[in-house]
Amino acid sequence: MICAVLVAGGSGSRMKAAVRKQYLNLGGVPIVAHTLMAFDRHPDLDRIVLVVPENDLERCRADVLVPLSLVHDVQLVAGGQRRQDSVLNGLGAVGVSDGTVMIHDGVRPFVRLSLMNACLAGVKDTGGCIPAIPATDTLKQVDANGVIVGTLNRQQIRLAQTPQTFSLDLIRCAHQSAAQRGFTATDDASIAEFVGERVTVVPGDPDNIKITTPADLSIARGIFARWHAKTPGQPI
Repeated sequence: MICAVLVAGGSGSRMKAAVRKQYLNLGGVPIVAHTLMAFDRHPDLDRIVLVVPENDLERCRADVLVPLSLVHDVQLVAGGQRRQDSVLNGLGAVGVSDGTVMIHDGVRPFVRLSLMNACLAGVKDTGGCIPAIPATDTLKQVDANGVIVGTLNRQQIRLAQTPQTFSLDLIRCAHQSAAQRGFTATDDASIAEFVGERVTVVPGDPDNIKITTPADLSIARGIFARWHAKTPGQPI
């Protein structure tokens, strides 16, 4: 089994908008709808779980899912207080332990099938695989007062993206262990690393941005226009 857990449970406070960032308009439909359509097009995907804030369940069903003509049924799940709580809820909804899961940010709408396939191929090596892009800027480490204490070797630095792809049993057990031991992380690879698992990295995609701030939304609209200029009338 191959399933996708799409995490759209955040409050979107950094966007400073009247609605949560996952529901903001991009090309006439909510951002998260583009993400759903991207995964829905994967020919080998078996299930999609969409995690949203608990008080958004009915709104998401009516305003996002109903207008879409998706091949897959989408299981809506209530999120938690933190991202990793939402992921654990999504993994719990999957039910089975055998198979592979792609865990993806709901506000990364420009995820290509080729990137999903690269992660699905890479996961076979270690049970965990994420896409990441090289750091291009010089990276400075600073102290609490904003004073530089070191310069990091950017040749060894990668900027993590999603879909972060794992053996279902591996990542579910890792999340459960992290919850029991009080470990907090901002991505699923960190959870896997915490319990001693090895995670493979494959080349990410510069277009696969996470839309978090108003500046990100402006960039996303530019990417959307460029994608549609190449394939007019086609969904991203």
